[in-house]
Amino acid sequence: MPVLSAVALAAVACGASGGTPDKDLEGLVVAAKPPPATVDVGKAGRDAQTLAAVLQLPWSRAAAQLGDHRLTITTLSEVREATAVLESLDDTTVIDLASDGTYHARYENKHDYGREVVFLGGKLYLRPRYARWHERAPETATEATEIRDQMASALGAHLALYAHGLEISDKGAVQEGGRAGRRLELKLAPSPKRAPPPAVTQHAWREGLTVEAAAGEVVLDDATGLPLAARIDATVGFVRDGKRLTMRLVIQQSVAAGAVAVAKPEEDQIVATPVRLREVDDRNFLLQGIAPPAGAAKGAAP
Repeated sequence: MPVLSAVALAAVACGASGGTPDKDLEGLVVAAKPPPATVDVGKAGRDAQTLAAVLQLPWSRAAAQLGDHRLTITTLSEVREATAVLESLDDTTVIDLASDGTYHARYENKHDYGREVVFLGGKLYLRPRYARWHERAPETATEATEIRDQMASALGAHLALYAHGLEISDKGAVQEGGRAGRRLELKLAPSPKRAPPPAVTQHAWREGLTVEAAAGEVVLDDATGLPLAARIDATVGFVRDGKRLTMRLVIQQSVAAGAVAVAKPEEDQIVATPVRLREVDDRNFLLQGIAPPAGAAKGAAP
């Protein structure tokens, strides 16, 4: 799940409805740690926490070496009390990425929310679902790449939640999409570890989180260390409002090599947007479902 999905998971687990005052949100956004220079695929095949760290690396680490390709991610999250389903969310992200860095990324979920981003000719074209495109230059040299990496980050966000309860087995060399990789099997550890201390206060609900079921596999690319394919089905338990709940998390990810043609949106669907209020915009996007929107009206273009 892109960042939206990670935030949605937190909102589902925390049960936020009317929003949380900003004064209580200190620590929600923390500085990102720089990614390691190299990936130890061998260690990732033995240690779940190492694998979780690998899966949180930015997709740009793999993009240049993979050439033209399509990245597809589907997720399902479902919260239950006993057998009753309380909340559910499923979404799909598709990123068509060309070797020159141009891309077309799409995100949508079952609640009819979505967004699209095109990066072409040095310009960003962005729109929420069913709206017109907003055209502008990237605000920084890395903004277009950061948006793409954010939308490709669901697998790492999922595994970070329950890696402490996993056992990893290296099942050997495989070919995936014409590339050499390692197939790693994931299952529930015989003696799951305790959840690590939360990095931010909004993740406090994770402290007592237990991993109750897990099964799946990940294929890591030998050259980049990033996932060429994955399917994981896990269930975690947590407490909300004094009630013991479970959350099932299913994620699938695949990479398909092939020619990518990124097209500019139709001119009559484009609105020029030379600048934006980045602080307000980023705040509203990151805190959707946790805090009420500020500044621009809810649903404003990204």
